[in-house]
This record gives sequence, C-alpha cells and structure tokens, in this order.
Amino acid sequence: MIRALRTLTLLVGLTLASGCAESMDAQTPSREASMAVLGTVRALHHEADVYESTGDFERAANAMRRALAVPLPAGFAGADDVRADAWGRLAELDLRRERPDEALAHADEGIRNTPRESVLQARLYMVRGQCLRALADRATQQGDAATAARRREEALAALEHSIEVNGRILRGLTEGGRR
Repeated sequence: MIRALRTLTLLVGLTLASGCAESMDAQTPSREASMAVLGTVRALHHEADVYESTGDFERAANAMRRALAVPLPAGFAGADDVRADAWGRLAELDLRRERPDEALAHADEGIRNTPRESVLQARLYMVRGQCLRALADRATQQGDAATAARRREEALAALEHSIEVNGRILRGLTEGGRR
C-alpha cells in the first residue's frame, strides 16, 4: 500500500540519518544491516500489497506476520516504528477479513510494544477504535445493546487518544521541535 511505502521510506531516511553519525558505538548496527532490515520489511509490505490487491487478505496478513518476525539488530533505531507499522497493517487486514477480535488483539499488541509517541502509535490507537466499532456493530446485530454501547465508548476513547497523540506531535513540530 501507498501508506506503507511512505512510512517505510520515512523509516529508511530516519535510520540512515541516525547511522550517519560520526561516532558509532558497538551497539549501533551497520548501515548495511539497517538497510537489509528495511529492505526486507519493505519487500514484505509490497508482497502484502500484491495479495491485498487480489483480495487474498490471508496471504497479505502472513506477509505482515513475516515482517514482525524479521530479526532486528541490537540498537536498530527504527525498531519500534517497523513493528508498529506491521502491527497496524495486520490489524487492518484482520478487519478486512471481518475478524475484529483478532484485529483488536493485534492493535493492542502493537500499542503495548510501541512506548514512544509517534504517528505510528497514533495509528494503532485509530485502528483500535475501528476494531472496537466493528465489535460494537456486531453486538448491535446480536441484540446486545449494553455491550454495543460499551464498545462504542471504548472506540471513542481510543480515537480520542489517537487525536491527542497526533496533536502533541503537531504542537511539538510547530513549537520548533523536530520529531
């Protein structure tokens, strides 16, 4: 998908910028190792794009599972972002396959493993909100009004959290800070 390509292009730039420092310690992976990781993950996103374009969401999801299984070298600067992006896309694919319970589990796993506020963390909260809305809709169809109402409230809270994270990022950028 286009958004995955843009995200990974950004990650390549961030990783290269962090790898260009004059003093690299033993914990910093080489530029080649970083590029190998990013190239592998990018190729897996492209595989997912191909499968998704044919409606094969199961194989697209498998590509994202493979992306999550890519070993990351110690000190890899973009680790949280690479993982958050894959968790978010996997959850979106679960939603496309009408599996909101799995989608929610994947979004929550991504959130647990993304401690730094970023646009990718905000995306995970947005996807979490989408999952909860799908679960609310299912509860409504099943005639469970109480569960539907609770899930809608949880969805709104997740979406508001996404908006707040993005707002803090934007404020940091407009106040002269760079993220």
